[in-house]
Amino acid sequence: MIRRLSLATAFALLFILPYSIAAASEDTKTRPDKQEIIDQMTRIRPMSLQQRDARIDQILSDPSGSKTPRSDFMFCIGLAFLGNYKAQTCVGNAYEKGLGVVEDLSEAYVWYTIARENQIKKPTEEKAQALRDGVIIRLGSSYPAPSEEELEEQVKAQKARIAQYQAEVRKAKP
Repeated sequence: MIRRLSLATAFALLFILPYSIAAASEDTKTRPDKQEIIDQMTRIRPMSLQQRDARIDQILSDPSGSKTPRSDFMFCIGLAFLGNYKAQTCVGNAYEKGLGVVEDLSEAYVWYTIARENQIKKPTEEKAQALRDGVIIRLGSSYPAPSEEELEEQVKAQKARIAQYQAEVRKAKP
């Protein structure tokens, strides 16, 4: 009897545990560290442009977030550090809404600014500017509101991190 119960419990854990671990990891809202970002960049780099674009378009098409917010955020952050402006917009959106990462309006502003600077200039591609403007309004109503100089310093610091991480990924794998 005990043996059957143990066997049934073990069998149940085999099927339940992987799903609960995945769900728990998708609920994670911590900021990724440098190594996590570089690992993501390394995984994404060999993907074809079509694969990258299809995945980022899928993520951006659901503004309320998907069932895998952390995985989506990590994909976006890796691609954003590789210079993709759509992914940079995605990261800004994640920080603005707390999708897969802690909500941080200053960080959202930084990523929307970088995306706006990197986007391909088309009349239909003004999304990053509009999103950035919305975050500026929300930041202005927070206390203490960051100054323009502080925000610009954050943008410069993030650009320096992007360049540093890109150089490290290039050195690691030709």
